[in-house]
Amino acid sequence: MFQLFDLIMTSPIGVFIAGLAQDVIYAALIVSDCDECGFNDLGKLLFGGMLAAIIVGVAVSILLRRAKKSRAGRIAICVD
Repeated sequence: MFQLFDLIMTSPIGVFIAGLAQDVIYAALIVSDCDECGFNDLGKLLFGGMLAAIIVGVAVSILLRRAKKSRAGRIAICVD
């Protein structure tokens, strides 16, 4: 398993994905530049992140269901 992970991370695609992840983390740090946030506000931050994850999950599942319904309504006709 480690060898597969190593092969993926050393490939150009793995390096690109790791670079994107690093850019996203840096962007999140810049956007959430909260000098007053400390461990006192950690609960609020965790709750906000959990709420955002739930909203994104519900939105994605709704979009996937709509896509399945629109695909199921189509009739494919194959002519050989």
